[in-house]
Amino acid sequence: MTSKKMYFMVVALGICLFVGISSFNASPAKAEKVTIKAISAWGKNHTGVVGDYLPYIKRANEMLQEKYPGEVEIKYIGGPEAIPMRDQPEALRAGTVDMYYGTAAYYAGIAPAANTTKLSQLTSQEEKDVGADAIYDEIHRKLLNATYLGALGSQLPFQLYTVKKVTSVDQLKGLKVRSSPMYIDFLKALGATPIETAPGDVYQALERGVVDGFMWPLVSIRHYGWQEVSKYVVGPSFYKVSHPLLMNANKWDALPKHIQAVLMEALKEEVVAIDARTAEEITNEYKLLMIAGMEIIKFPSAETKKYLDMAYDEGWKGQLRMESDYTSKLRKLLTK
Repeated sequence: MTSKKMYFMVVALGICLFVGISSFNASPAKAEKVTIKAISAWGKNHTGVVGDYLPYIKRANEMLQEKYPGEVEIKYIGGPEAIPMRDQPEALRAGTVDMYYGTAAYYAGIAPAANTTKLSQLTSQEEKDVGADAIYDEIHRKLLNATYLGALGSQLPFQLYTVKKVTSVDQLKGLKVRSSPMYIDFLKALGATPIETAPGDVYQALERGVVDGFMWPLVSIRHYGWQEVSKYVVGPSFYKVSHPLLMNANKWDALPKHIQAVLMEALKEEVVAIDARTAEEITNEYKLLMIAGMEIIKFPSAETKKYLDMAYDEGWKGQLRMESDYTSKLRKLLTK
């Protein structure tokens, strides 16, 4: 071998050795951060969004950053101003958005059995423990291409408010009560006349005598000023406001198990905080309504039982008319 050939061979070997060492020492390419696009059925100023959903997102992001920095982040992109409310379930199904916070009532036409959450008499943790969450997950995966992470706040009840004094179940017959599809079956069984109006029209409807009362979540009527045009808080509270937290199933299944675990742990911690705060708010709300001039009317025990039995019996009957298989299983699990 000539000295010239030997030279070029040595140079070539040196280059290969340098490239190999450089490749070995180079840091591996950093994986791109995964973004979870989150949406809500209501705007960011809605009490549930600002009080429950955004704090959950903040908690989850902080836990993710602490444990697995740079891997995953939840980004809130907005409410109906970003995607109209009616289009959000389909956006979730298609993967246009990844996370959804709202109410099953808004997609009951797609997954009717999901709307049974309102009839649950259990806490969020109890629902998980008895296997109800697993059934809800199956429902959402099958019909909405979504996984059911759980209920983000579910202990706020509904309440009846009237302008006329009502001290028994029978006295509700003939009353005109502002309603939503959630409790129409119950009102009809009571002999009341359900009247559907937009929330923005309730104040005027009460003021003008178009309705004699309304059913609404307990804590939020003062926000609208409805205590000014109604006089009585009637009977026991019933049902519950349940806000499911959903994720597109493809997005969820693609997340590493350790990321899924953090999101679920953040949800568990946030629910504990929400439920504790809700219990305190319920107690305070009755006091605040009395200060505002409303009278709290409690039914005798027999009337209370009659009222609640009717509420849940009719609620379940209505759900069974829409879907029977999943609903029958859930009724057994969710009834105390």
